[in-house]
Amino acid sequence: MQQEQKQFTVTTAVLIGALVLIMGACNQLPTLGDLLGSTIRDASGRPTQARVGELAPEIDLPTVTGERIVLSQLVGKPVVVNFWATWCPPCRAEFPAFVRKYKQYQDQGLVIIGVNTQDTNSDEGIRTFMQNTLVNFPIVRDPTERVTRAYNVRGLPTTVFIDRQGIIREIIVGGPLDDTQLDEKIAKIK
Repeated sequence: MQQEQKQFTVTTAVLIGALVLIMGACNQLPTLGDLLGSTIRDASGRPTQARVGELAPEIDLPTVTGERIVLSQLVGKPVVVNFWATWCPPCRAEFPAFVRKYKQYQDQGLVIIGVNTQDTNSDEGIRTFMQNTLVNFPIVRDPTERVTRAYNVRGLPTTVFIDRQGIIREIIVGGPLDDTQLDEKIAKIK
């Protein structure tokens, strides 16, 4: 009986360990907030993990052209945050639509932020990409992937739609998004 109990304990521990490894490999480990059933907030009071229907986590990163983007300073404006990399074909394919939509809606207050992540390209390489694709909105880099983790980015591209109150209304993983899809999503956050 004692031997069976010991074997059950070992088997259970191995299964739990395997599950943790699999979930970790798939970026599916629960956050401390998930485990506690609450939202953990940073010093500014913003949540540290992105969730649809909640205030967006802070983004405070420098652009590749030297300015600084701070999401909490954009409350009152609809914001689209696009996580991308130069090596990502769907990311590159959807950039022209983002350029067109920014030009179309910028005078209505729309802000688009491109968050370059998981990219070994240099700032100069990113600036060259921006020039070649006529990017007209700010691009920030997330070299430590702090913001990428806060937004639970599991694949590129990932696009987050944030309304004027700073609330995340939708998160779309994958792409490329086209003009019609962007029009529909932007209409929901304007």
